Amino acid sequence: MQVPALFAAKTGDRLVALDAWFQGTRPTASGRSESFSEAAGRIPRSDERSPAVVVDMDSLARGTFTAGVVKDMKVRGCDIWFMTCVETVDDLFDSFNPTADMVMGLYHCVESDAELEDIHSVSDSFVPTVFVVGGRTVLGKGKMGDPGRTLSDLSEMGFYRVCLLDTDGSLTEENWRAVLDDHPSAVPFTRRPPSSEAISGMWVSPL
Repeated sequence: MQVPALFAAKTGDRLVALDAWFQGTRPTASGRSESFSEAAGRIPRSDERSPAVVVDMDSLARGTFTAGVVKDMKVRGCDIWFMTCVETVDDLFDSFNPTADMVMGLYHCVESDAELEDIHSVSDSFVPTVFVVGGRTVLGKGKMGDPGRTLSDLSEMGFYRVCLLDTDGSLTEENWRAVLDDHPSAVPFTRRPPSSEAISGMWVSPL
């Protein structure tokens, strides 16, 4: 099942959705934008509520949480998974509002693994989001790691669900199969998903 993702930013007092993707760990817009409500209205609806991801471009661009996007985002008929920067437990509390059902916090932005364990202890609605650049996972303090090992470490901390975001298409179908065989609850986030043979469950992609 594809989960649509909207890249959102505040422009003055307006919330807009942009055509965007990542360069490294930073989101970059292609230039075209529309009102967030219009973009959200194009999300396919079904009889049952399904998730939609809202990517907080303002916070991701700054590398720290800002409250502009979360205050105004609304997607009717969908559960919102809100992707933003969460460095501490306090940031997690700030990022939740009545419309955010899940927070997808960037793993490399969390202050420390000890802080991540504290986040896990206070909320089961936090999903670590691990960026992949050049086939390697982005860890804290400029370090890089192996995708399978990183997901195993997070699983050992108690995180049942983790999002793996392939920023540059460097994960091959073979890589995805290996990761998802070992971690079937992981949620891929890709610009162009590989075949259904590699990803057969839930995956996230731009609307």
